[in-house]
Amino acid sequence: MQKSVLSRFFWNNLIVVFTALATLIFMLLFFINDYINDRQYEQDCKAADNIQFMTVYLQIENPDYRNYIIYNNILKQYSEFIDSDITVVNASGTVHASTAGIYRVPTEYNDRVLSGETIRLHSAFGGMYTKNVFVVGIPIKYNDRIVGGIYFNTQIPDLQGQLKEYIFMLLMAAAFSIFVACCLSYLQSRRITNPIKEMNRGVLEIASGNFSKRIPVTQDEIGQLASSFNYMADSLERLEGSRAGFVSDVSHELRTPMTSISGFVGGILDGTIPPEKEREYLQIVYDESVRLTKLTNDMLEMTKMQSAEYKLDISEFDINELIRICIIQLEQKIDSKNLELEVEFEPEKLNVLADKDAIKRVIINIIDNAIKFSYENTKIIIKTSVSDKKANISIGNFGAGISDTEMKNVFDRFYKTDKSRSEDKKGAGLGLSLAKNIMNLHKQKIWVECYDAKEGSDVKFTKFTFTLALS
Repeated sequence: MQKSVLSRFFWNNLIVVFTALATLIFMLLFFINDYINDRQYEQDCKAADNIQFMTVYLQIENPDYRNYIIYNNILKQYSEFIDSDITVVNASGTVHASTAGIYRVPTEYNDRVLSGETIRLHSAFGGMYTKNVFVVGIPIKYNDRIVGGIYFNTQIPDLQGQLKEYIFMLLMAAAFSIFVACCLSYLQSRRITNPIKEMNRGVLEIASGNFSKRIPVTQDEIGQLASSFNYMADSLERLEGSRAGFVSDVSHELRTPMTSISGFVGGILDGTIPPEKEREYLQIVYDESVRLTKLTNDMLEMTKMQSAEYKLDISEFDINELIRICIIQLEQKIDSKNLELEVEFEPEKLNVLADKDAIKRVIINIIDNAIKFSYENTKIIIKTSVSDKKANISIGNFGAGISDTEMKNVFDRFYKTDKSRSEDKKGAGLGLSLAKNIMNLHKQKIWVECYDAKEGSDVKFTKFTFTLALS
């Protein structure tokens, strides 16, 4: 069964908490066990100081039967107070008194204690106990000599009882900690996974065609992912709009020539068009087929330019010489509208680094547009110059101009300015879009300006400018 991100976050956090608590409890139990043994040892040592004094005073300095009874009663009281069996031996290792009826002490213990060593260990005390006890042995000193020893035997269950109390407290604290950790882990996991769920729903909506879905952005890594998602959604929404517009524009641009071609060819075939008019209409069919071919080629070229595999053929060439070649190619169109050319090259030779064929296409498109939109008997101004370590090429014409609204869209695919003010009847609106793509590939700029040619005149001067890298 597939697990959700929320459950994985939750259980991972709990595993971390359980592992940390288990490690902590284990370490605490280890140290608590040592602490209990150390505390018992300290109690035995304190009791040994008093018992040593009483042993010397009551049994050595004042030996008496009555004192012996008092001494045994005091030993029993100490035994109950510290929860340990107390056994006292004399200098020869013989048991002098015991609260637990112990009648002998292992020789190896007496050898160490009567030699002045304090011992602490776990053992059955030479078989006196059925289970191991915690043994503390302390020598008794009198007048700078060892006159006996005291043994404190603490039952392990008694120590374990104290340990269980600590364990119980630890488990209660651990249970509360785990409960709090579960709540915090769940809330934290929800806080992390909710934006992911939102993004998942957003992806599904985008896949279904709804590009309006956006994710709230927070100030963390998830927020960065949400911001990237929103950016992707914006891009897809724009792309979908462009695609829809592109399909609509392409359909419109293809429909017009196809309708003309099929209509006129059908008219010729069925005899609707008289024989003496056939050549005229065949010329129209030819022009429309040429336009259709150019439109198709331009669209293919734009598609290739937008491909990541498209590469520019960068070389060094004289941009001024390339402009001259383009002018010669368009000379017939220039003369047809009786246009004057004003060309100003500064310097006379200007070498640039670019794709020569692509830049030639840009120049041809801009000059061709300048011719189409120029008033007759006006002039086209072409200038080249150098500024900010770049070559600037500008091409301007006098005509109806471009409005501020049109200027924002003039580089869009299939965009055409107001046809009522234009003589462009054959263009598809791809020339300037191609020019923009070419300049973007060169990482250069292209822009348009439009202003009054003369104060109080309806004639506008429209100028396109683009930059190129110097060689």
